[in-house]
Amino acid sequence: MNINHIFKGDKRTSLVKKNIAGSLLIKGWSCIIQFLIVPLSLNCLSSYEYGLWLTINSIFMSIDAIDIGLGNGLRNKLAEALAKNDKLTAKKLVSSTFGMLIISIIPLIFILSSIISIIDCYKLMNVDPILVPHLKEILIASLTIMGATFIFKFIGNIYLGLQLPAINNLLVVLGQTVSLLILYIISISGKSNLTTVVIAFTASPLFIYLIAYPITFKWKYRYLSPSIIFINKKICKDLLSLGLSFFIIQISGLLLFMSSNFIITKVLNPAEVTPYQVSYRYFNILYLIFTIIVSPLWSATTDAYTKNDWKWINNVIKNINRLLLVCIPVIIIMFLFSPIFYKIWVGNKVNINTYLSVLMAIYSYIMVISNCYSYILFGIGKIKLMTILAICETIVFIPIEFITCHYYGTNGLVITLIIATIICASINYIQFKKISQNKAKGIWDK
Repeated sequence: MNINHIFKGDKRTSLVKKNIAGSLLIKGWSCIIQFLIVPLSLNCLSSYEYGLWLTINSIFMSIDAIDIGLGNGLRNKLAEALAKNDKLTAKKLVSSTFGMLIISIIPLIFILSSIISIIDCYKLMNVDPILVPHLKEILIASLTIMGATFIFKFIGNIYLGLQLPAINNLLVVLGQTVSLLILYIISISGKSNLTTVVIAFTASPLFIYLIAYPITFKWKYRYLSPSIIFINKKICKDLLSLGLSFFIIQISGLLLFMSSNFIITKVLNPAEVTPYQVSYRYFNILYLIFTIIVSPLWSATTDAYTKNDWKWINNVIKNINRLLLVCIPVIIIMFLFSPIFYKIWVGNKVNINTYLSVLMAIYSYIMVISNCYSYILFGIGKIKLMTILAICETIVFIPIEFITCHYYGTNGLVITLIIATIICASINYIQFKKISQNKAKGIWDK
Protein backbone atom coordinates (compact mmCIF):
# COMPACT_ATOMS: atom_id res chain seq x y z
CA MET A 1 0.00 0.00 0.00
CA ASN A 2 1.40 3.42 -1.00
CA ILE A 3 1.35 5.65 2.05
CA ASN A 4 1.40 8.79 -0.13
CA HIS A 5 -2.09 7.85 -1.40
CA ILE A 6 -3.66 6.99 1.94
CA PHE A 7 -4.51 10.63 2.67
CA LYS A 8 -5.65 13.04 -0.01
CA GLY A 9 -6.45 16.70 -0.30
CA ASP A 10 -5.82 19.78 1.75
CA LYS A 11 -2.83 21.48 3.39
CA ARG A 12 -3.35 19.61 6.67
CA THR A 13 -3.26 16.25 4.92
CA SER A 14 -0.21 17.26 2.90
CA LEU A 15 1.62 18.14 6.12
CA VAL A 16 0.61 14.79 7.61
CA LYS A 17 2.02 12.95 4.59
CA LYS A 18 5.31 14.86 4.70
CA ASN A 19 5.73 14.04 8.39
CA ILE A 20 4.88 10.39 7.82
CA ALA A 21 7.49 10.16 5.06
CA GLY A 22 10.13 11.94 7.13
CA SER A 23 9.33 9.94 10.24
CA LEU A 24 9.53 6.65 8.35
CA LEU A 25 13.11 7.43 7.35
CA ILE A 26 14.02 8.66 10.83
CA LYS A 27 12.34 5.77 12.63
CA GLY A 28 13.92 3.35 10.20
CA TRP A 29 17.31 4.54 11.36
CA SER A 30 16.05 4.42 14.96
CA CYS A 31 15.08 0.75 14.56
CA ILE A 32 18.52 -0.05 13.17
CA ILE A 33 20.11 1.68 16.16
CA GLN A 34 17.92 -0.21 18.62
CA PHE A 35 18.93 -3.53 17.11
CA LEU A 36 22.62 -2.58 17.04
CA ILE A 37 22.51 -1.40 20.64
CA VAL A 38 21.25 -4.74 22.03
CA PRO A 39 24.19 -6.98 20.93
CA LEU A 40 26.62 -4.12 21.61
CA SER A 41 25.22 -3.74 25.14
CA LEU A 42 25.43 -7.50 25.70
CA ASN A 43 29.09 -7.31 24.66
CA CYS A 44 29.67 -4.58 27.23
CA LEU A 45 27.57 -6.13 29.99
CA SER A 46 26.64 -9.56 31.23
CA SER A 47 23.07 -10.75 30.70
CA TYR A 48 22.52 -10.12 34.41
CA GLU A 49 23.78 -6.51 34.23
CA TYR A 50 21.88 -5.83 31.01
CA GLY A 51 18.63 -7.13 32.50
CA LEU A 52 19.21 -4.86 35.50
CA TRP A 53 19.85 -1.85 33.24
CA LEU A 54 16.60 -2.50 31.36
CA THR A 55 14.79 -2.58 34.69
CA ILE A 56 16.46 0.65 35.87
CA ASN A 57 15.67 2.36 32.59
CA SER A 58 12.01 1.34 32.70
CA ILE A 59 11.68 2.62 36.27
CA PHE A 60 13.13 6.04 35.45
CA MET A 61 10.98 6.30 32.34
CA SER A 62 8.16 7.03 34.77
CA ILE A 63 9.70 10.50 35.19
CA ASP A 64 8.56 11.12 31.62
CA ALA A 65 4.99 11.14 32.89
CA ILE A 66 5.70 13.12 36.05
CA ASP A 67 5.51 16.40 34.18
CA ILE A 68 1.85 16.15 35.24
CA GLY A 69 1.06 15.59 31.57
CA LEU A 70 2.29 19.08 30.74
CA GLY A 71 4.03 17.99 27.54
CA ASN A 72 0.90 16.56 25.98
CA GLY A 73 -1.23 19.34 27.42
CA LEU A 74 1.08 21.82 25.67
CA ARG A 75 0.82 19.81 22.46
CA ASN A 76 -2.98 20.10 22.38
CA LYS A 77 -3.25 23.69 23.55
CA LEU A 78 -0.47 24.90 21.24
CA ALA A 79 -2.14 23.24 18.24
CA GLU A 80 -5.43 24.95 19.17
CA ALA A 81 -3.76 28.37 19.55
CA LEU A 82 -1.94 28.07 16.22
CA ALA A 83 -5.15 26.91 14.50
CA LYS A 84 -6.58 30.27 15.60
CA ASN A 85 -3.30 32.07 14.66
CA ASP A 86 -2.96 33.29 18.27
CA LYS A 87 0.84 33.63 18.65
CA LEU A 88 0.67 35.50 21.96
CA THR A 89 -1.22 32.65 23.62
CA ALA A 90 1.22 30.21 22.01
CA LYS A 91 4.17 32.02 23.64
CA LYS A 92 2.40 32.03 27.01
CA LEU A 93 1.75 28.30 26.69
CA VAL A 94 5.42 27.53 26.00
CA SER A 95 6.68 29.81 28.79
CA SER A 96 4.19 28.45 31.33
CA THR A 97 4.99 24.83 30.47
CA PHE A 98 8.75 25.32 30.75
CA GLY A 99 8.38 27.11 34.08
CA MET A 100 6.12 24.42 35.57
CA LEU A 101 8.42 21.63 34.37
CA ILE A 102 11.39 23.21 36.15
CA ILE A 103 9.39 23.73 39.33
CA SER A 104 8.08 20.13 39.37
CA ILE A 105 11.05 18.06 38.14
CA ILE A 106 13.97 19.60 40.09
CA PRO A 107 12.41 19.05 43.56
CA LEU A 108 11.37 15.56 42.46
CA ILE A 109 14.99 14.70 41.60
CA PHE A 110 16.14 15.75 45.08
CA ILE A 111 13.34 13.83 46.81
CA LEU A 112 13.92 10.61 44.85
CA SER A 113 17.70 10.87 45.25
CA SER A 114 17.25 11.16 49.02
CA ILE A 115 14.98 8.10 49.05
CA ILE A 116 17.47 6.08 46.99
CA SER A 117 20.31 6.99 49.36
CA ILE A 118 18.33 5.70 52.35
CA ILE A 119 16.67 2.48 51.15
CA ASP A 120 18.31 -0.89 50.53
CA CYS A 121 18.28 -0.87 46.72
CA TYR A 122 19.91 -4.32 46.47
CA LYS A 123 17.17 -6.01 48.46
CA LEU A 124 14.38 -4.04 46.77
CA MET A 125 15.56 -4.97 43.26
CA ASN A 126 16.79 -8.48 44.11
CA VAL A 127 20.34 -7.61 42.95
CA ASP A 128 23.59 -9.24 44.04
CA PRO A 129 25.93 -6.48 45.40
CA ILE A 130 28.98 -8.51 44.35
CA LEU A 131 27.87 -8.60 40.72
CA VAL A 132 26.73 -4.95 40.68
CA PRO A 133 28.69 -2.61 42.96
CA HIS A 134 27.80 1.09 43.36
CA LEU A 135 24.11 0.52 42.55
CA LYS A 136 22.96 3.61 44.51
CA GLU A 137 25.41 5.87 42.72
CA ILE A 138 24.26 4.51 39.36
CA LEU A 139 20.61 5.09 40.23
CA ILE A 140 21.16 8.66 41.46
CA ALA A 141 23.34 9.63 38.48
CA SER A 142 20.88 8.26 35.92
CA LEU A 143 17.94 9.82 37.78
CA THR A 144 19.57 13.28 37.75
CA ILE A 145 20.50 13.19 34.06
CA MET A 146 17.15 11.80 32.95
CA GLY A 147 15.32 14.37 35.07
CA ALA A 148 17.15 17.18 33.27
CA THR A 149 16.36 15.51 29.95
CA PHE A 150 12.65 15.40 30.69
CA ILE A 151 12.65 19.14 31.38
CA PHE A 152 14.19 19.99 28.01
CA LYS A 153 12.34 17.40 25.95
CA PHE A 154 9.33 19.70 26.06
CA ILE A 155 11.00 21.10 22.92
CA GLY A 156 9.79 17.95 21.17
CA ASN A 157 6.23 18.65 22.32
CA ILE A 158 6.45 22.08 20.71
CA TYR A 159 7.22 20.48 17.35
CA LEU A 160 4.34 18.07 17.93
CA GLY A 161 2.03 21.03 18.52
CA LEU A 162 3.37 22.59 15.33
CA GLN A 163 2.28 19.38 13.53
CA LEU A 164 5.95 18.52 12.93
CA PRO A 165 6.36 15.13 14.69
CA ALA A 166 9.18 14.24 12.28
CA ILE A 167 11.35 16.88 13.96
CA ASN A 168 10.53 15.46 17.38
CA ASN A 169 11.47 12.00 16.10
CA LEU A 170 14.71 13.41 14.69
CA LEU A 171 15.71 14.79 18.11
CA VAL A 172 15.05 11.39 19.68
CA VAL A 173 17.02 9.43 17.06
CA LEU A 174 19.96 11.84 17.25
CA GLY A 175 20.19 11.09 20.99
CA GLN A 176 20.09 7.37 20.24
CA THR A 177 22.81 7.76 17.62
CA VAL A 178 25.10 9.52 20.08
CA SER A 179 24.40 6.72 22.60
CA LEU A 180 25.35 4.12 20.00
CA LEU A 181 28.62 5.88 19.13
CA ILE A 182 29.62 6.27 22.78
CA LEU A 183 28.67 2.65 23.49
CA TYR A 184 30.84 1.50 20.58
CA ILE A 185 33.80 3.51 21.90
CA ILE A 186 33.28 2.01 25.35
CA SER A 187 33.12 -1.52 23.94
CA ILE A 188 36.40 -1.24 21.99
CA SER A 189 38.16 0.47 24.89
CA GLY A 190 37.84 -2.65 27.02
CA LYS A 191 36.75 -0.56 30.02
CA SER A 192 33.02 -1.16 29.89
CA ASN A 193 30.95 -1.45 33.04
CA LEU A 194 27.37 -0.77 34.07
CA THR A 195 28.15 2.79 35.22
CA THR A 196 29.67 3.92 31.90
CA VAL A 197 26.91 2.25 29.89
CA VAL A 198 24.19 3.93 31.97
CA ILE A 199 25.83 7.35 31.55
CA ALA A 200 26.14 6.79 27.80
CA PHE A 201 22.44 5.99 27.49
CA THR A 202 21.14 8.78 29.72
CA ALA A 203 23.44 11.73 28.89
CA SER A 204 23.21 11.51 25.08
CA PRO A 205 19.55 12.63 24.73
CA LEU A 206 20.15 15.55 27.11
CA PHE A 207 23.11 16.65 24.97
CA ILE A 208 20.89 16.77 21.86
CA TYR A 209 18.08 18.71 23.55
CA LEU A 210 20.54 21.30 24.88
CA ILE A 211 21.73 21.87 21.31
CA ALA A 212 18.13 22.00 20.01
CA TYR A 213 17.10 24.71 22.51
CA PRO A 214 18.88 27.69 20.87
CA ILE A 215 18.17 26.37 17.37
CA THR A 216 14.44 26.28 18.15
CA PHE A 217 13.98 29.48 20.12
CA LYS A 218 16.70 31.77 18.75
CA TRP A 219 16.57 30.91 15.04
CA LYS A 220 13.45 28.95 13.99
CA TYR A 221 10.58 30.05 16.25
CA ARG A 222 11.61 33.17 18.12
CA TYR A 223 7.96 34.06 18.76
CA LEU A 224 7.69 30.92 20.95
CA SER A 225 10.84 31.60 23.00
CA PRO A 226 10.02 31.01 26.71
CA SER A 227 10.24 33.97 29.07
CA ILE A 228 9.42 34.31 32.75
CA ILE A 229 7.29 37.40 32.10
CA PHE A 230 4.97 35.38 29.86
CA ILE A 231 4.17 32.74 32.48
CA ASN A 232 0.42 33.03 32.91
CA LYS A 233 -1.54 31.74 35.92
CA LYS A 234 -4.72 31.01 33.99
CA ILE A 235 -2.81 29.14 31.29
CA CYS A 236 -0.93 27.20 33.97
CA LYS A 237 -4.28 26.20 35.48
CA ASP A 238 -5.67 25.14 32.08
CA LEU A 239 -2.52 23.16 31.27
CA LEU A 240 -2.60 21.45 34.66
CA SER A 241 -6.28 20.59 34.27
CA LEU A 242 -5.81 18.99 30.85
CA GLY A 243 -2.35 17.70 31.71
CA LEU A 244 -3.55 15.88 34.83
CA SER A 245 -5.66 13.55 32.69
CA PHE A 246 -2.74 12.93 30.33
CA PHE A 247 -0.53 12.36 33.37
CA ILE A 248 -2.81 9.69 34.79
CA ILE A 249 -3.09 7.91 31.43
CA GLN A 250 0.67 8.11 30.84
CA ILE A 251 1.77 6.96 34.26
CA SER A 252 -0.81 4.16 34.34
CA GLY A 253 0.47 2.80 31.05
CA LEU A 254 4.05 3.19 32.18
CA LEU A 255 3.33 1.48 35.48
CA LEU A 256 1.84 -1.51 33.68
CA PHE A 257 4.84 -1.83 31.37
CA MET A 258 7.47 -0.69 33.89
CA SER A 259 6.11 -3.07 36.51
CA SER A 260 6.60 -5.94 34.06
CA ASN A 261 10.38 -5.58 34.12
CA PHE A 262 10.37 -5.04 37.87
CA ILE A 263 8.06 -8.01 38.50
CA ILE A 264 10.17 -10.33 36.34
CA THR A 265 13.28 -9.17 38.21
CA LYS A 266 11.63 -9.57 41.62
CA VAL A 267 9.70 -12.82 41.05
CA LEU A 268 12.22 -14.54 38.76
CA ASN A 269 15.62 -12.77 38.34
CA PRO A 270 17.13 -9.88 36.31
CA ALA A 271 18.42 -12.24 33.61
CA GLU A 272 14.81 -13.18 32.68
CA VAL A 273 14.12 -9.57 31.70
CA THR A 274 16.45 -9.93 28.70
CA PRO A 275 14.41 -12.48 26.63
CA TYR A 276 11.24 -10.58 27.50
CA GLN A 277 12.75 -7.32 26.25
CA VAL A 278 14.38 -8.83 23.16
CA SER A 279 11.08 -10.37 21.98
CA TYR A 280 9.21 -7.18 22.87
CA ARG A 281 11.61 -5.01 20.87
CA TYR A 282 11.38 -7.27 17.83
CA PHE A 283 7.59 -7.37 17.64
CA ASN A 284 7.39 -3.73 18.70
CA ILE A 285 8.67 -2.83 15.21
CA LEU A 286 5.09 -3.06 13.93
CA TYR A 287 3.86 -0.79 16.72
CA LEU A 288 6.64 1.73 16.02
CA ILE A 289 5.87 1.86 12.30
CA PHE A 290 2.16 2.30 12.94
CA THR A 291 2.89 5.01 15.51
CA ILE A 292 4.85 6.88 12.85
CA ILE A 293 1.66 7.02 10.78
CA VAL A 294 -0.79 7.94 13.54
CA SER A 295 1.47 10.34 15.45
CA PRO A 296 0.97 13.25 13.00
CA LEU A 297 -2.78 12.66 13.30
CA TRP A 298 -2.87 13.73 16.97
CA SER A 299 -2.23 17.46 16.45
CA ALA A 300 -3.77 17.38 12.96
CA THR A 301 -6.97 16.05 14.58
CA THR A 302 -6.80 18.87 17.14
CA ASP A 303 -6.62 21.34 14.25
CA ALA A 304 -9.51 19.62 12.43
CA TYR A 305 -11.66 19.37 15.58
CA THR A 306 -11.07 23.04 16.41
CA LYS A 307 -12.33 23.87 12.91
CA ASN A 308 -15.18 21.29 13.17
CA ASP A 309 -13.86 19.34 10.18
CA TRP A 310 -15.36 15.91 10.97
CA LYS A 311 -15.28 14.88 7.34
CA TRP A 312 -11.48 14.90 7.47
CA ILE A 313 -11.35 12.99 10.78
CA ASN A 314 -13.73 10.25 9.58
CA ASN A 315 -11.83 9.88 6.30
CA VAL A 316 -8.59 9.41 8.23
CA ILE A 317 -10.13 6.67 10.39
CA LYS A 318 -11.35 4.77 7.32
CA ASN A 319 -7.85 4.70 5.88
CA ILE A 320 -6.29 3.76 9.22
CA ASN A 321 -8.69 0.80 9.50
CA ARG A 322 -7.41 -0.45 6.14
CA LEU A 323 -3.89 -0.32 7.49
CA LEU A 324 -4.97 -2.36 10.53
CA LEU A 325 -6.01 -5.15 8.17
CA VAL A 326 -2.62 -4.99 6.42
CA CYS A 327 -0.90 -5.36 9.79
CA ILE A 328 -2.38 -8.85 10.36
CA PRO A 329 -0.32 -10.71 7.70
CA VAL A 330 2.69 -8.56 8.63
CA ILE A 331 2.67 -9.69 12.26
CA ILE A 332 2.19 -13.33 11.18
CA ILE A 333 5.23 -13.11 8.89
CA MET A 334 7.22 -11.51 11.71
CA PHE A 335 6.36 -14.43 13.98
CA LEU A 336 7.35 -17.05 11.39
CA PHE A 337 10.73 -15.40 10.88
CA SER A 338 11.33 -14.58 14.57
CA PRO A 339 13.61 -17.59 15.34
CA ILE A 340 15.86 -16.68 12.41
CA PHE A 341 15.88 -13.02 13.41
CA TYR A 342 16.73 -13.79 17.04
CA LYS A 343 19.60 -16.01 15.88
CA ILE A 344 21.05 -13.28 13.68
CA TRP A 345 20.39 -10.53 16.21
CA VAL A 346 21.63 -11.94 19.54
CA GLY A 347 22.96 -15.38 18.59
CA ASN A 348 22.91 -17.95 21.40
CA LYS A 349 23.16 -15.39 24.19
CA VAL A 350 19.39 -15.22 24.73
CA ASN A 351 16.88 -18.09 24.63
CA ILE A 352 13.33 -17.07 23.66
CA ASN A 353 10.60 -19.73 23.69
CA THR A 354 7.96 -19.96 20.95
CA TYR A 355 5.06 -19.26 23.30
CA LEU A 356 6.61 -15.95 24.35
CA SER A 357 6.96 -14.93 20.69
CA VAL A 358 3.32 -15.83 19.95
CA LEU A 359 2.06 -13.86 22.93
CA MET A 360 4.28 -10.87 22.18
CA ALA A 361 3.05 -10.82 18.56
CA ILE A 362 -0.58 -10.74 19.76
CA TYR A 363 0.21 -8.07 22.35
CA SER A 364 1.92 -5.83 19.76
CA TYR A 365 -0.99 -6.03 17.32
CA ILE A 366 -3.57 -5.19 19.99
CA MET A 367 -1.39 -2.26 21.05
CA VAL A 368 -1.53 -1.02 17.44
CA ILE A 369 -5.34 -1.08 17.47
CA SER A 370 -5.55 0.68 20.82
CA ASN A 371 -3.00 3.30 19.77
CA CYS A 372 -4.96 4.17 16.63
CA TYR A 373 -8.10 5.28 18.44
CA SER A 374 -6.41 6.70 21.54
CA TYR A 375 -4.42 9.16 19.39
CA ILE A 376 -7.61 10.42 17.73
CA LEU A 377 -9.31 10.78 21.12
CA PHE A 378 -6.24 12.60 22.47
CA GLY A 379 -6.46 14.99 19.52
CA ILE A 380 -10.08 15.94 20.16
CA GLY A 381 -9.48 16.11 23.92
CA LYS A 382 -12.00 13.44 24.94
CA ILE A 383 -9.88 11.67 27.53
CA LYS A 384 -11.84 11.56 30.80
CA LEU A 385 -13.12 8.03 30.14
CA MET A 386 -9.58 6.89 29.27
CA THR A 387 -8.36 8.46 32.50
CA ILE A 388 -10.84 6.49 34.62
CA LEU A 389 -10.05 3.32 32.67
CA ALA A 390 -6.30 3.83 33.17
CA ILE A 391 -6.72 4.12 36.94
CA CYS A 392 -8.83 0.97 37.10
CA GLU A 393 -6.39 -1.01 34.93
CA THR A 394 -3.42 -0.05 37.09
CA ILE A 395 -5.17 -1.01 40.33
CA VAL A 396 -6.47 -4.31 38.98
CA PHE A 397 -3.78 -5.60 36.63
CA ILE A 398 -0.49 -4.89 38.43
CA PRO A 399 -1.34 -7.32 41.27
CA ILE A 400 -2.52 -9.82 38.64
CA GLU A 401 0.85 -9.47 36.87
CA PHE A 402 2.59 -10.58 40.08
CA ILE A 403 0.32 -13.62 40.39
CA THR A 404 0.54 -14.73 36.75
CA CYS A 405 4.31 -14.24 36.66
CA HIS A 406 4.70 -16.28 39.84
CA TYR A 407 2.68 -19.22 38.53
CA TYR A 408 3.26 -19.06 34.76
CA GLY A 409 6.48 -17.05 34.38
CA THR A 410 6.98 -14.40 31.70
CA ASN A 411 4.31 -15.93 29.45
CA GLY A 412 1.65 -15.47 32.12
CA LEU A 413 2.64 -11.86 32.61
CA VAL A 414 2.30 -11.11 28.86
CA ILE A 415 -1.17 -12.73 28.82
CA THR A 416 -2.17 -10.28 31.55
CA LEU A 417 -0.92 -7.36 29.45
CA ILE A 418 -2.89 -8.66 26.45
CA ILE A 419 -6.15 -8.79 28.42
CA ALA A 420 -5.62 -5.27 29.78
CA THR A 421 -4.88 -3.89 26.31
CA ILE A 422 -7.93 -5.60 24.73
CA ILE A 423 -10.19 -3.90 27.27
CA CYS A 424 -8.59 -0.53 26.59
CA ALA A 425 -8.70 -0.91 22.79
CA SER A 426 -12.38 -1.95 22.85
CA ILE A 427 -13.48 1.02 24.93
CA ASN A 428 -11.43 3.45 22.80
CA TYR A 429 -13.15 2.14 19.66
CA ILE A 430 -16.65 2.33 21.15
CA GLN A 431 -16.09 5.87 22.43
CA PHE A 432 -14.82 7.14 19.08
CA LYS A 433 -17.75 5.61 17.20
CA LYS A 434 -20.22 7.25 19.58
CA ILE A 435 -18.53 10.66 19.30
CA SER A 436 -18.17 10.52 15.50
CA GLN A 437 -21.87 9.58 15.11
CA ASN A 438 -22.91 12.32 17.57
CA LYS A 439 -24.36 9.67 19.92
CA ALA A 440 -21.94 10.14 22.82
CA LYS A 441 -23.58 11.10 26.11
CA GLY A 442 -22.34 11.42 29.66
CA ILE A 443 -18.93 9.90 30.29
CA TRP A 444 -18.63 8.83 26.64
CA ASP A 445 -18.49 12.51 25.60
CA LYS A 446 -15.78 13.54 28.05
